[in-house]
Amino acid sequence: MYNETIKVANKIISDSVLSEIFEKMNEEIEVYKRIKEEEEKQNEKYERNYQKWTVKDFEGKFKCTFNFYDDTNIDVDNYYDFQNIFNNRLHDVKSMWVRYSYMYTIFEEGKPTYVNKSINMDIHEERMDIDVHISSEDDKMNNVYNLIKEKILTAPEKYDRVVKRRSSIITKVGICIGLIPSSFICLLLLISPEVREFYAKTYVTYPIIVLILAYIIGNVIAHLMLGKYYTPLLPERVYAGYDSSKQKSIYKDDIEKYVGTSEIIIGKNVDNLKNRKEILDIESKYTSFALYEFIGLVVLSIIVIIMGKLL
Repeated sequence: MYNETIKVANKIISDSVLSEIFEKMNEEIEVYKRIKEEEEKQNEKYERNYQKWTVKDFEGKFKCTFNFYDDTNIDVDNYYDFQNIFNNRLHDVKSMWVRYSYMYTIFEEGKPTYVNKSINMDIHEERMDIDVHISSEDDKMNNVYNLIKEKILTAPEKYDRVVKRRSSIITKVGICIGLIPSSFICLLLLISPEVREFYAKTYVTYPIIVLILAYIIGNVIAHLMLGKYYTPLLPERVYAGYDSSKQKSIYKDDIEKYVGTSEIIIGKNVDNLKNRKEILDIESKYTSFALYEFIGLVVLSIIVIIMGKLL
């Protein structure tokens, strides 16, 4: 008997990956049911001592207990009822307990070998534990087991660039948003002779002021724009001490706990992949014309310096 408990940490397991695994489970059961029927027909022709069975009396089970946010539970004992709930009520699912098993007998040279294999998946929003019990008599259920390992191994990390670099992403998007309005606000200040003289003192005065104002304006807008997508993705905050100079408590992201858990796309996490995509799309959208904004800033800086010198 081969026993293993697979702990899934710092991974994003999407609903499509889960669906693929469950579909494979059902397909394999159907395959062995057909083999059982074929063997029954074939062995009718032979005496017992000459019969050969690979899945005699095969019984494959797919069961699941759904635990919902309204504190109700539903037990299903077949894939099709499971699929209906999984496809239509995934937002409401707090956890799932999937039990998948094979029971059958192998006959070789008239000697029976009883086989019992199972894979149990305890699935929550922040973790997925998989208990595997596979006998070594043959390789049935290995296809399902190998698919699960492959999907977990190749799953994207939960602590990804979107989370790691959120400050730089927000700052970058904010500056790109704020650069145009701040450029024109600072340009309008040229009506003041004192401001013109101040801009003309050095080549970098105008662009520095524009960038500072862009950061202030854009940072507010970027936080409002991206905050709703980031809120469900971020690590918990934990107490990290007291800053006596500022007279306030300090909190930091609990990264250790964050990477020790996973993000399973059920329940409150259902929209998390969309949130990550939305953040990356917003970043791409606003940074795509950043080069043109900075070229414009250089041009405006030259104009401002000339106007400050001449007027």
